[in-house]
Amino acid sequence: MKDCYDGDCVLVLTKPTTVPLDGKKLGYPSIRVTAISTEKLTFTVRGSEGGSTTMSFGPGIGNGKLGISATSALEVGLTTVDGKPALVLQLGPAA
Repeated sequence: MKDCYDGDCVLVLTKPTTVPLDGKKLGYPSIRVTAISTEKLTFTVRGSEGGSTTMSFGPGIGNGKLGISATSALEVGLTTVDGKPALVLQLGPAA
């Protein structure tokens, strides 16, 4: 899970878990995956300044975008690795 700290990783998950993030850089101290399968990902993030966001979606990269600044976002996606569901995080342009 340490590989995801900078907001750039593919992490195979089989159960709900909390993934720590660099809150100062990304604006979110962690991402809480509440459900994951090869068909659907559900997660919640809490902003460094309060408030939370919950999203659910199917396979794909960048299906969820979380604003970091006016020009960048943390993209969240779902893929499979060797037939197992995997969380994808990557930095990208703002929505």
